[in-house]
Amino acid sequence: MRGFLLIVTFILIAPCSFAQQFSAKEFLLAASFNEKRLEKFISKDFSPAGNNYKNDTIINIYRIKIDKKKKIQDSVIRRIETYQAKNYFSIAFVTSSTKEFEDNKKALYKEGFFCGQDNDSLKSILFQRKNYSVLVNRQEEEDTLYSFQFHQEELPDISKIQYAEDLMQFTSHEYLLSVFGEKNVIKDVYYLSDKDVTKCSVLFPRTNRQAVFFWQDDQNMCKPSTIIIGGNMNTGSLKNYDGLINENVWMSKDGIYSGMSLYSLVRLNKATFNFYGKNSSSPYLVIPENTGTLDFKNNAVILGCLNPNGSNELENKIVETDKILQDNLGLYVFMMILYPQADESKRRDYFTRK
Repeated sequence: MRGFLLIVTFILIAPCSFAQQFSAKEFLLAASFNEKRLEKFISKDFSPAGNNYKNDTIINIYRIKIDKKKKIQDSVIRRIETYQAKNYFSIAFVTSSTKEFEDNKKALYKEGFFCGQDNDSLKSILFQRKNYSVLVNRQEEEDTLYSFQFHQEELPDISKIQYAEDLMQFTSHEYLLSVFGEKNVIKDVYYLSDKDVTKCSVLFPRTNRQAVFFWQDDQNMCKPSTIIIGGNMNTGSLKNYDGLINENVWMSKDGIYSGMSLYSLVRLNKATFNFYGKNSSSPYLVIPENTGTLDFKNNAVILGCLNPNGSNELENKIVETDKILQDNLGLYVFMMILYPQADESKRRDYFTRK
């Protein structure tokens, strides 16, 4: 229930009628409540108003209680909604007041939240600060309703981040900051070519643990599309850097690592495989298929070659490893490219020639 901690700062600043009924002490206490106790806490000023379902998510709705002693009731619509699905929980405050909407957005900025896009034409905007997120929506119904949905992400233990695939647990730049700290995570740009530049996040920049994150939503820097490990990191922060960076030490769960020889990679796979030739649109990329024990679909591998002119086999569109190994060209693992396993349709192929 740590997800309720974020609502403390927000609601105390909001100039709405129900917010003034709660103190900081009460909300800090509520952050530690279990679900049953929290429901009891909400029910002091809000009444259950049913529930909805969205896919596998249960949405419980609570409306603010009417003060029957007042002759003139407040016309502003206000309610609380809680969202529960498996291990995910969030709480939302909904209001029809434009002033509350604007004031609370300002409050989020003041509290140091990052928002990649915020303009009047957007119906949904995202605020983030470390492992907190606030999704702000504008709903056009009979009345215009504004909702602020709060979520605190349960982040992994840093001591359990051992393999390259473990990095896929971090679904935003802010989540990386939460676990690894501001000194170890930077916002950067990646030069895919002289004219093609994209935003990225770099973990452990300029070290042998460097990893570059590309995002599906590069405005808000969230939802990973690709993580690259090893290779020549064409980032802005390295453009004029002339220092030495040692061989990358991240290893996949299968045992693949940067600098690994082609011979060792074949042995690890327990079968030969093919890769694209040096003049193809994806030079030296291992063809994403499973011929043995390794998964080259979700963990793509790009090879490097110390002697690219040493064999005519490399001129072929597709190169067979059993034919090239004997030529001793110094082929090795140059780069690993990791993709989200559950989201293959949204992959971005950054490393194919244009």
